[in-house]
Amino acid sequence: MKNEIFFKYLNLNRPHIQSLATELSNDFATARFLYRETTHQAMKNQANLKEENFNAWLLTTMKKTYYKILRNEYSA
Repeated sequence: MKNEIFFKYLNLNRPHIQSLATELSNDFATARFLYRETTHQAMKNQANLKEENFNAWLLTTMKKTYYKILRNEYSA
């Protein structure tokens, strides 16, 4: 995915993933970590992402990150 398209989709999905991060976590620091880690993973995987499943990929990645936090595989 080209940079312009990637950042367009990331910006369009920002409110949704910020909201999900807030819903999943019980504190601001964890919500911020979820959002930042999700966007970081998206940037790392930009070349493999497709426009048609970008939103679903973000949501799945955030949920996986959250479950890793719950299993103490991340320290937020």
